[in-house]
Amino acid sequence: MKRSDLNRKLFEADASGVWAFTPSSFSALMGGIEPAYLKLMTKRLSDQSVLIRAARGIYVNPHARSKPADARRGLLRFLRPRQINYVSLETKLSEAGVISQITTALTCMTTGSPGRFATPWGVIEFTHTDRTIEIGTDVVVQADGMLEATVRTAVRDLRRVGRNLDLIDHGILAEAITEECHHEQQSHRP
Repeated sequence: MKRSDLNRKLFEADASGVWAFTPSSFSALMGGIEPAYLKLMTKRLSDQSVLIRAARGIYVNPHARSKPADARRGLLRFLRPRQINYVSLETKLSEAGVISQITTALTCMTTGSPGRFATPWGVIEFTHTDRTIEIGTDVVVQADGMLEATVRTAVRDLRRVGRNLDLIDHGILAEAITEECHHEQQSHRP
């Protein structure tokens, strides 16, 4: 395939909001490619920096304008596509100021398998949960469609998985939960 054809197809995919690919979606984009050639092609394109290998079986168009500002969060749905995944644990609590430690890994809960993925944008860590996830109560849908735990859920998740609770500032935790409850009440008013 000519480079100009490849670039056109990647541009069209980007215009449709597609910035990351699995082997099957990349094969479909290219018009159907034999698996052996597909593996060789994605390796070659990764070596040439046309695609970035984000994790095993996931490739990102580094020039895509539709790529989210936080590529790690955007990759969650590709890493565990048929599961419920949401940002929680230390990442959520750090962002809320409840723990002072800044996390290097994006910590998430998943109904799928636990795992740790080192991507070019940083580490993504999945911790398995068996509990039922109530969207709107336990987790909220962000503007970009990603799920994120409430502060209360993130603390509950932290306790359930046996992580270190010593970093929690209980005064700030109480304030964050109060603020979330207030925001929730405001959003439910007619």
